[in-house]
Amino acid sequence: MSMLDRARKTAAKTDRTLSEKEANVLFDTQLNLAKLSPEITEHALYPALIAAIREASSNNRNVALLTSRVEALKEEGSALVSKVLDALR
Repeated sequence: MSMLDRARKTAAKTDRTLSEKEANVLFDTQLNLAKLSPEITEHALYPALIAAIREASSNNRNVALLTSRVEALKEEGSALVSKVLDALR
């Protein structure tokens, strides 16, 4: 058995062990969202947090739109350059 195979086998065994432990911790954790929610939403910083999240989401959407438009422009520009070069030949 090569060292790489041993490393992969050890990594897989570790992943299984840790995932079982993680599942047990999550299963044993009691989280009462109904009780926790008012403490969060009534906190003085909650509106500022929501505003920051909305602004970040908007910025992410704008970046995604810009990226897709630049990529579309790149494709159209490549096609246009090809047509111009074909016309010049």
